[in-house]
Amino acid sequence: MRLRSTTAVVSVVALAVVAPPGVRPAGAHTPGQGADPSADRVLNLALQGSRTVGYEGTQSVTIHSPRGVESERLHVVRGTNDRLVIQAGAGSGGGGWTFFQDGQRRVVMDPQGGAVSQGHAGLAADIEPDSSLRQMRAKYGVTLEGPTRMLDREAWTLRIERSGDARLVERWTVDARTGLVLGRDSYDPSGGVERSIVFTEVREPYTPPDSELEPPGHATAPPPASQRWFTQPEASRLAAAQRLPSSLPGSYLLRSGSSFKVDRASVVQLVYSDGLQEVSLFDQPGKLAGSWLPPGARRIKLRHGPGFAWEGFPRGTAWQAGPDTCTLVGASPADELAQMADSLPQAPFRRTLRQRLSHVVDWLRSRLT
Repeated sequence: MRLRSTTAVVSVVALAVVAPPGVRPAGAHTPGQGADPSADRVLNLALQGSRTVGYEGTQSVTIHSPRGVESERLHVVRGTNDRLVIQAGAGSGGGGWTFFQDGQRRVVMDPQGGAVSQGHAGLAADIEPDSSLRQMRAKYGVTLEGPTRMLDREAWTLRIERSGDARLVERWTVDARTGLVLGRDSYDPSGGVERSIVFTEVREPYTPPDSELEPPGHATAPPPASQRWFTQPEASRLAAAQRLPSSLPGSYLLRSGSSFKVDRASVVQLVYSDGLQEVSLFDQPGKLAGSWLPPGARRIKLRHGPGFAWEGFPRGTAWQAGPDTCTLVGASPADELAQMADSLPQAPFRRTLRQRLSHVVDWLRSRLT
């Protein structure tokens, strides 16, 4: 499966994990002021501290993968009412991709300043810590490792483990005063850091002007074939139309979706969340070709047939589902991705009569042009 670059860019931009400051929950303490708060109180401080007070800052994103170490700088501006701007390539002349979120509205701009995707979707869990604390705590155990300092601020360190096997999944460094997540580390199965997102500088409280949070005027009309995002109710209808589920093993629930075209073929993307991690399911017509997969992809055996899997970030699993190709991509562990794949349709490739006719028409058109 070959995903177009705009989809990959949205996934990378979504690495900006930020929890802006807000109203401190009753009972929260700063380090050194009596008894330490419980892990739940610090977690609540981080979750409830979002979507209230604005800030502006720069984040460093580092990914460790079989390809080596990759890094990116992001400039992030956060306003109230779910208004967020993330610019990739901060410090490199301002020529990177830009992600705008205004409530439910989402726009992605390319380096040339044109809108490449637009639609409606809530903030991703990888962008803001998910507000569904109950869903997260049902799957993960959160413990308080103790006080620390970061950017000359008093902070707490939270350790997040998968409850079933005590596997270390993430660590958060939470500003003790505001709840701002100053740093977030994700870990691979061996316990090594796989992904690190930290503020290198931040200014808060900060009230950004509207002009700083709004995409340019020409962004209101992206190309008709651009990526469209859908909120949860719309995504549920989209999933039903594709005969795909609204939940996946591992406590992943459908949160949003999108659609776009690749070589005139319609691709559906469904985004599922377990309250901490997100995974995208891509469904597109056609036969899975190993040459289209990331380097290092290996063959695996799924419940009803062969498939492919690859490690690193983002890791993934791909397989044939009759006339369609399905691909799961995300930071979720490989064992969870395999369980999700086994819960979804799997079947050998067979073209329908309509697909055969369409293939012939496309071949004739290419010959004539």
